[in-house]
Formats: sequence, structure tokens, C-alpha cells
Amino acid sequence: MLEVILPKTGIYEGDVTLIEWLVPEGGEVSIGDPLFLMESEKIEMEIESDTDGWLHREAEPGLEAPIGTRIGVIAENATERAAVCGT
Repeated sequence: MLEVILPKTGIYEGDVTLIEWLVPEGGEVSIGDPLFLMESEKIEMEIESDTDGWLHREAEPGLEAPIGTRIGVIAENATERAAVCGT
């Protein structure tokens, strides 16, 4: 299982904002697929998946939080998927 975090994307060290999820809850993702939009210093960035699996979202759009905050997980196999997504 891979944690989905608000990543550091440059020299900015302050809080960032989760703007929008681009994958539905429980949706299947592949490496490189866009997961969500975040904003730091008034710049929106599209963040991509680092693995294949199914997304479980743990945060709502509008969340302002420090870089490194966990906002979801990606289940990488059927057992993990059942545990986090309920399917």
C-alpha cells in the first residue's frame, strides 16, 4: 500500500491546498495517471500516481495542510483494496 501525500514540488515550505481529486473513490490508477490538483503559492500543480492500484481518498478538496500530509492511499493488490476501499 502506498501513501498519497501532499508532495514538495519546489522550494516552497508552507501549507499547500488540495484543490480537486481527479480520480473517484476506489478508482483504478496506473503509474503516471493524474491523481489530484494542489496549489502552493497560487500555482496549481497536477500530481501523478507513483504506482498501479486503487485509490482511497482520506481528505476533502479545500484541505490546507503541510507538505507531507497523508491525503489517501493506493491499494496495490486485491487484499489491500478490500481492506481500504471495501470492495
